[in-house]
Amino acid sequence: MSSVHMQHVALGVMELTVLAVKSIRNLNGHSIGGYQIHAGKSVPIVKGGEQRKMEEGEFYAIETFGSTGKGYVREDLECSHYMKNFDVGHIPLRLPRAKKLLATINKNFSTLAFCKRYLDRLGETKYLMALKNLCDVGIVQAPIAIN
Repeated sequence: MSSVHMQHVALGVMELTVLAVKSIRNLNGHSIGGYQIHAGKSVPIVKGGEQRKMEEGEFYAIETFGSTGKGYVREDLECSHYMKNFDVGHIPLRLPRAKKLLATINKNFSTLAFCKRYLDRLGETKYLMALKNLCDVGIVQAPIAIN
């Protein structure tokens, strides 16, 4: 893993600062299936990760994540995006508002990622408790929050 040393580059009147960029070592690329963004296999971006082989006919998202910080993701901030779990079966919901929100998610996103702004654009209001309920019971997941 190499990084660029901090240096200053003068371009005419403008001065730019180049910062050291590190690979985020605990984020990976991944296999993709039909309506399944994370289909099971990981593709590490730093040495020492999963050693499974890619097979013919599989599809992958080869993602590189860079950071000028520590190069590691901590899951301790508010989540910005959500996804319905691909393999979730029927889970009974007690909150009517959670049932309504799940219907909106199923109709508009299925198992693809969405954010709160997308729900706002669809006219959803007062959905935070319902979204939390869907996450708590395992229907929706909040993948990561990057720091």
